[in-house]
Amino acid sequence: MVKRQVKHTPRVEPLVLAHLAPGIAADLTAGADVDGRRIEVDTVTDSLVGMTLMESEVVGLAGDQVDLRGARFIDSRLTQWAVPVLSAPGSTWRDAELQESRVGALDMSDAEVRRVTISGAKVGWINLRGSVVHDVVFRDCTFDEVDLGGAKISRVAFVDCVTEKLSLTQARGEALDLRGLEFHALEGFEGLRGAVMTSEQVAFMADAFASHFGVVVEG
Repeated sequence: MVKRQVKHTPRVEPLVLAHLAPGIAADLTAGADVDGRRIEVDTVTDSLVGMTLMESEVVGLAGDQVDLRGARFIDSRLTQWAVPVLSAPGSTWRDAELQESRVGALDMSDAEVRRVTISGAKVGWINLRGSVVHDVVFRDCTFDEVDLGGAKISRVAFVDCVTEKLSLTQARGEALDLRGLEFHALEGFEGLRGAVMTSEQVAFMADAFASHFGVVVEG
């Protein structure tokens, strides 16, 4: 018997990278096209603006601030990155993975994010404002704030994740699965339209819902 796929399930397949050639840190420069490489790197000091990573893996990248504006990550994996500020507005992420990384501020605003998995990450602030966020899974992640304000969302799910604050101001779309996200504050109730939540989450937010809609609860 074929089990029917629930419509809110993200359409994300595990990324398989085979036969990668070894690369070096010098391959990572602004505007570079990196294809079919596995690069282990300690520190990046140069700008990586406009870089394209295709069917590649970059492991262990670190730096005070990494500039990835307009960069493209296609069929690629980023592993064990440690960056206080990772700036990637206007970037493109397709069939990509970010694993086991520590980022203070991850700016992916106005980005295209499709078929992406972010797992085992600790992120202070992830900024997806104004981005297209389709078929994305966050798994085993800890955030201070998840900002999806103004984002176009379709089939986004959280699994075993925690955030202090979730912002959905002017977010729009469907199939936002929040059941696996523990959040302590919510901004932008209008962005919940089409979301999936547990009864416990709804009960937890009852007072906030009432306040937002001007409902007086007595007794």
